[in-house]
Amino acid sequence: MGDLKKRVLSGLALGPLVLILFVFLPPKPFLLFLGAVLTLAAYELASMARLRNLLLIVVLTIVTLIPLYADRPGAYALCLLFSPAFYLLFRLFVPASHGVSINKEIGASLVVLVTSQVFLALPLFALYLLKELDRYLPLMLLLTIWASDTAAYAVGKSMGTHKLAPHISPGKTIEGLFGAAGGSLVVTFLFAPHLGLTIPSTVVMGLAIGILGQLGDMLESIAKRVWEVKDSSSLIPGHGGILDRIDSILLTAPFVYYCLSGFRS
Repeated sequence: MGDLKKRVLSGLALGPLVLILFVFLPPKPFLLFLGAVLTLAAYELASMARLRNLLLIVVLTIVTLIPLYADRPGAYALCLLFSPAFYLLFRLFVPASHGVSINKEIGASLVVLVTSQVFLALPLFALYLLKELDRYLPLMLLLTIWASDTAAYAVGKSMGTHKLAPHISPGKTIEGLFGAAGGSLVVTFLFAPHLGLTIPSTVVMGLAIGILGQLGDMLESIAKRVWEVKDSSSLIPGHGGILDRIDSILLTAPFVYYCLSGFRS
């Protein structure tokens, strides 16, 4: 079965389920769902880096959600500070892998740990905060990102001639970036009446979602280039892994939450 066919079938099978979860789950169950997504994403990131102590890294990442949920930013900062120390203490009693420098091994593990706690946990928690603001906001962001990615692909495929970042993501073009911004702008305008946004605010948010979504995708592309993998995993046929599906929300979800919470305050 070709990749395109797998991609379409997976989308048809999982797309409606994702939409249902985003719309109908109340905030608390939605956070549990996001916790499961975070677990898989952190596991994929640690697997891409070929780390040994995957379970410990995933657990330390999940623990990060507790102070965030409790609205204790100070405790979250302590988690960021002491999680690496806890991991290092653990590794003092665990020998390095054969033929691998223990300094490189621990260094890579700490990078993955902190990256998971910041660039994975915070964006997913921002989705939960959006759900608390309005039950439809996570869905609106999801649809906007889908439109942005679709427009980026269509414009880049048909008109793209100028490479955006050939050494990071060879398939991306400047024309595709404009397509991404345009696609997200159109959908943001459709939702603007529900969000209560002014026209200038709608334009800023729409363009920013398109651009930030592409930058989030490039951040994951950098990780895949560093660790020389094509996809974060093969969990979703034709689509790759969880990380490949959530990379566009890494920067957009926190941005949209803080914009909307400011607009509504």
